[in-house]
Amino acid sequence: MSWRFSKKKALTDFPKRHSALWMGALAAMLWLAMATKYFSIAGQVQGGPPKLPLLISDDFKNGKAAGWLPNFPDRWRVDREEGVFVYQLIAPGEQGKVRAPTSWSLLKEFDLTSFIFTGRMKCKTDPSVDKRDMCVFFHFQDATHFYYVHFSASSDDVHNVIAIVNGTDRTKINREPSGASVFRLTDLKFHDFKVTCDAATGEIKAYLDDMATPILTAVDKTLGHGRVGVGSFDDTGSLSDIKLWGAIFRAPKEGP
Repeated sequence: MSWRFSKKKALTDFPKRHSALWMGALAAMLWLAMATKYFSIAGQVQGGPPKLPLLISDDFKNGKAAGWLPNFPDRWRVDREEGVFVYQLIAPGEQGKVRAPTSWSLLKEFDLTSFIFTGRMKCKTDPSVDKRDMCVFFHFQDATHFYYVHFSASSDDVHNVIAIVNGTDRTKINREPSGASVFRLTDLKFHDFKVTCDAATGEIKAYLDDMATPILTAVDKTLGHGRVGVGSFDDTGSLSDIKLWGAIFRAPKEGP
């Protein structure tokens, strides 16, 4: 058996071998980048109850808000804004029996215990108004029994808080001292939001822009379950890219 070195063949095969190596390396790099992005996104959605099924993903591209239940239907609409479809609150509501947010639209199909709720929001009130807000509602049972996260442009005992409405005027329940919570709803831009609730522990967390570190936290198990939704205390705004993961409430069986 003889072996003969072919300079011509070696020079011909060299680019092929290295091209294959480069293609393999490039594929590995692309896979790593995609995996990193995936797990980064997954990590952002975490921070709440684990292993919850995705219940809804709504980008309003069909021009409709099917499945939403607003308290004032004529003040909500789907329209195009900045090149995408959004769900708009076009007029504020009026105060009811208790001091609480005036406008909401709820996902009517789901009565939830634990959940993760994400999306994008924009407040359309002039940024010079430092009490401007957008709200996320949860464990909503009726107009005088619910929780809400109040994202605002300032912080005090009623602005930029997690609050409960339990038959009386809203009450702040978040751990952060009045005036000390981080507020970011200060402009006319869209902001990413996330609100999570672990019904087993009562742990509630609210995020704005930074999906890794909550700006508001609370522990409360008073209500336990209810609908989830969006709205405002007394302003207008837009919402998009809504996603909801959650555990459906099961009423305990009566009798033996």
